Amino acid sequence: MLAAAPWSLAVFTLSLPFALADTPLYRLTDLVFVALTLINLIAFARMTFAWHRVVVLGTAPRDTTARGGTAEAKHLVLLGAIAIAVAALGRATGNLPFVVYVLLNGAEDFRFWGALIASATVIWLPVLYALATYGLSLPRVAATGEYGFGNIRAAMPYPRWPLMLVLLALVVVAGFTASVLSPLTYTFVTGADVAYAALGVVLSVLATFVVTAMYAVAYRDATGGADENA
Repeated sequence: MLAAAPWSLAVFTLSLPFALADTPLYRLTDLVFVALTLINLIAFARMTFAWHRVVVLGTAPRDTTARGGTAEAKHLVLLGAIAIAVAALGRATGNLPFVVYVLLNGAEDFRFWGALIASATVIWLPVLYALATYGLSLPRVAATGEYGFGNIRAAMPYPRWPLMLVLLALVVVAGFTASVLSPLTYTFVTGADVAYAALGVVLSVLATFVVTAMYAVAYRDATGGADENA
């Protein structure tokens, strides 16, 4: 898989810190972060598109016949919509501890942690379930050029909770990395900050690889690779 799109993987990894950093867009130079975020999203889509095709179709890493076609465009649209929605939800729920703290009038005991965990579960559990269910449309569109939302739910051959756990790990790692990176855009940077940020980026890439592989394997096993010529 890693050999399927090495340049996209390199661009995705190098631009990921800029995509995760929360910049206020007060300065003209902050537009550089926006541009690099778009580059990161495109590299993300090209990379996972190639990974999905390798796993589902057994396509050779150097096969570029599907590059730039309708299937890759649809894959970019779907992946972009998922990434933007999850990122927006992650940013919104980043303020959840403060909201719960205020609603409980500053309580810091068991009630605070219980309410915080319950609130996060109510918000994220259906999202993770939906991602574990309909995320199989990503390898499907990479292999066939069609989303197949109507049939994809029944196609999942495995329990959804392992994929939900890995997706949760990806969200948590990306959120941790973003919390480390964001202050670095306006404060003094120390060696420890750089080390934590680098660790977060590496873990985010690894989690992305695992999630992509699990999607592709689940879809391949559900179809037996029958969609190769669809």
